[in-house]
Amino acid sequence: MIINILSIPDTLKNRKTMLITLLIEKGGFLMYPLFFCSLLLITIFFERLWFYISNRSDAEKYRQAKQLVENGRFGDAKNVLNGSKGALERVFLEVLNNLRCSRHDLEHIVSNKGVQELQRFNKNLHIMELIGRIAPMLGLSGTVVGMVAAFQAVASSTGGAVNPALLASGIWESLLTTVAGLFVGIPALIFYHFFEKQFVIKSIDLKIKGEEIVRLFGECNDRI
Repeated sequence: MIINILSIPDTLKNRKTMLITLLIEKGGFLMYPLFFCSLLLITIFFERLWFYISNRSDAEKYRQAKQLVENGRFGDAKNVLNGSKGALERVFLEVLNNLRCSRHDLEHIVSNKGVQELQRFNKNLHIMELIGRIAPMLGLSGTVVGMVAAFQAVASSTGGAVNPALLASGIWESLLTTVAGLFVGIPALIFYHFFEKQFVIKSIDLKIKGEEIVRLFGECNDRI
């Protein structure tokens, strides 16, 4: 009895594996790139989710560093920002490492560092969007190929009468790729627009705070 209960998870796992294998075989060769796209999508999603969570800006650190700079304590401000992964803090720290500069050069420093930081947040999002666009197309292509094969099989059948079971079997098998393409493409587009929204929010926040940093250090040469 105990052995049977312990073997249930393995049995379910084997059934799931068999089901996935059967769906791929029935759906045709285009199920393989769709399966690869699904694995790639899952990998990018969790990688980006972890990156956005672990690289969030710390508003308290920014506030403390700003207050220290206003009091002329540049070294203490650096100590507060050192080791921070947030884009805003890294831009702030880059300015602190280049204090002896004109306002014009300062604007370039903030702009260039801001672009570098935003590129880190935009990484691989285009792949997620591409998966969302091509997965349904791959699924549709597989369905078209499967339908052609199904009707070809019906046309080449002997006896003159069309076997409805043969036609229905070919149609449902060919439709599997469309279903798989939608199951991959729809989440991909949802994930992409979610991260794109976070990226836009990050861009706007970085632009506003970047201008604030430029104003803060506008007269840095006179304050050192």
